Amino acid sequence: MDGTQRCGQGQTHDHFAANPWEPGERRLTFHLTLEASPAIHDAAVRVHEALADQPAARPVPVPWLHLTMTGFGRSGEVPDEARAEISERVFAVWDRFARERILYDRLFIAEESGMLLARDDPWLPDLAAVQRAAVTTVLGERTWGRLWPHTSLSYLTGAIRAELLASRLEGVADGLPDVIEAAPTLTLMELGRDTGNYEWRTIRYAGPAL
Repeated sequence: MDGTQRCGQGQTHDHFAANPWEPGERRLTFHLTLEASPAIHDAAVRVHEALADQPAARPVPVPWLHLTMTGFGRSGEVPDEARAEISERVFAVWDRFARERILYDRLFIAEESGMLLARDDPWLPDLAAVQRAAVTTVLGERTWGRLWPHTSLSYLTGAIRAELLASRLEGVADGLPDVIEAAPTLTLMELGRDTGNYEWRTIRYAGPAL
């Protein structure tokens, strides 16, 4: 894989402070989870080992690796019937996407995490569009940002020189394939982070076609 890239030349900052949640908060979201993707698990472990002496780098445990897709509200604020209808609209078309693969081709140091960047292949924004249309139809219009497909391997919880992190990961990048292929699982979840990591209760899932 090409050498580690970084966002700018400065310091990182605390991901969790920049994105505050209430204690005990739970959010409903669609993610692509990576249970069926051992090559991603291996890359994550290598990154964790390379950053093990950095106290402000918090590793994402392998069971919680994911590619963020579409959040649509806090638990308790979205009626069960609405959640079920959104779920049905999205999972009804998963067969269109189940044979697709996420293709990761870069290690990247962003301001808040060390991550694998995925190619922005058309099927990913197409799937996001399906999810967003379902949410809009059931819950009403809202503003959506651009999908930026990535999987965070280590969240950053303070100021570290991005250049230092990038240099630590150069050897990791050299040892990874040029492209890592991942078979995604579509997961509707109730997401929390009480433990200091993003963890979830699975509401519904559909695996990849292997």
